[in-house]
Amino acid sequence: MRFRNGIRLLSENFKGVYRLLLYRLVVGLVASALCCAMILPEFLEIVKSDAAKELISDIKDFFASFLSDEPTGLDMIIGKGGSLRALWQVVKSKAVTITWAIVGCIVVYLLKRFAETVAYFTTGSILNDKMATYAETPFFTSFVANLGKASVYALVYVPAVFVFDVITIAICYLILSTVNVFLGLFLSMTVIVVCQALKLTFTSLWVPAMTADNRRLRDVFKASSWSDYKQKGKMFSTYVVCVYAIIIVNVIGALSTFFSALILTVPASYLFLLCVHYVNYYTLKGKSYFITYEKIATNPDRGDREHFFDYIETAEKEDTTIEASVEQKETTNE
Repeated sequence: MRFRNGIRLLSENFKGVYRLLLYRLVVGLVASALCCAMILPEFLEIVKSDAAKELISDIKDFFASFLSDEPTGLDMIIGKGGSLRALWQVVKSKAVTITWAIVGCIVVYLLKRFAETVAYFTTGSILNDKMATYAETPFFTSFVANLGKASVYALVYVPAVFVFDVITIAICYLILSTVNVFLGLFLSMTVIVVCQALKLTFTSLWVPAMTADNRRLRDVFKASSWSDYKQKGKMFSTYVVCVYAIIIVNVIGALSTFFSALILTVPASYLFLLCVHYVNYYTLKGKSYFITYEKIATNPDRGDREHFFDYIETAEKEDTTIEASVEQKETTNE
């Protein structure tokens, strides 16, 4: 139900994909330019050094020697006095500047994630307006109105997720370094999916709570009741399916279109997750919401064991009321 409603909301609000695409392109170009400005000077200086030129010359000689009667060994490249070691000495001499360049790129990456997270928050606010009142809110209007809350959210969310992703990558590296390749790839992909599903389960309600109910972020952390925690299992299973579906769609799209489809599938994946976030929140809070102009999602407790019999009792009362109304109309007509 939640997965299906998320897909229907995505198709109904697909123009949000183009907004995210344009925003990500602009932010990505700016971030790439800043990273190139920090890395490119040092990289070009290393490439243009005498050691790099000697290494390239030795590699050419090595491959050319296969056509001659006296093949050349690899000692001139990787030997004790080889050109590769000479190039490594050049790199080591620039260790401080390279380290600062890498740190600068990490900062730029975090700023890029911050800017993108603000855009996702804005898109979530627009989606909430559509689900609650079927209102069409302009992106810029929502961006300005939610800039303060979005910035607070991004300041907490981006570092936390960055640390979580680094830990996930470290776990995958340990797995790949201790088992064979095929088993390692299987376990690593499973770990990635499970970790991403856990991350989404425990952070997915933050944006909906701040936009739909105007709650502060610190209040969102305190707001989870026991009934909310009992829903975590259902949310986790939904996000496992979502993560697998997103991976499959993006991989198939990339391989079948020479990566061209990623232009749409990547921002669509983010919007789809936002849709599922809001479906989970509205369902958890028992709120009705617009899926399309003609379709409103109701009966949020259907399938919830805690309220199952309440739902059956309500449905029976509604059926009895309808039958009584029909009988009364028939009696009046006679």
